[in-house]
Amino acid sequence: MNKPWVLTGGLLLVPLIGATNSLAGALGLWLAWVVITLGHGLAMGLVRPRLTAYQRQLASVLLAATLTACAGLAAQAWALELYRPLSLYFGWIALSCVALEHEGGFIEPRLPASLRLAGLFGLWMIGLGALRELIGSNLPLALLAPGGFILLGLLLAACQAWTAAKPHSTIEETPRP
Repeated sequence: MNKPWVLTGGLLLVPLIGATNSLAGALGLWLAWVVITLGHGLAMGLVRPRLTAYQRQLASVLLAATLTACAGLAAQAWALELYRPLSLYFGWIALSCVALEHEGGFIEPRLPASLRLAGLFGLWMIGLGALRELIGSNLPLALLAPGGFILLGLLLAACQAWTAAKPHSTIEETPRP
């Protein structure tokens, strides 16, 4: 892939729309994603140098499935009401871990990019969850998936408008020889 994080960035859209209908759900899923992804990255960092490419992919899949299954069981034991609507996304976390490993994982040069991804994902999850919960009390469409897409589109458009480049000057510049 030419652009880093393309696959993972696309995978982040799934919980951003589906799990942000409440602030508690958004925060819970983001925390689970961070803990599982961090554990997966640390464990793969220990075994990565000793494995071939095929073995690395197999180990990544097995480790991601094991970590998400354990986290799912822990969430069922301690927060069953929070786990029920989010149970679908625990399998997604395993897929996200495997995609991150396939794109380079948490190897040293990519660690700042990985931490930035986790922080931005958390910011978007918590912000969208809080906003959808707030708007959803008056407009129930905001709590449904189409409302999440609409709200995310409006937020992205506002973000792009806020950070737009300076307008071009009306004075024509002449090229220098």
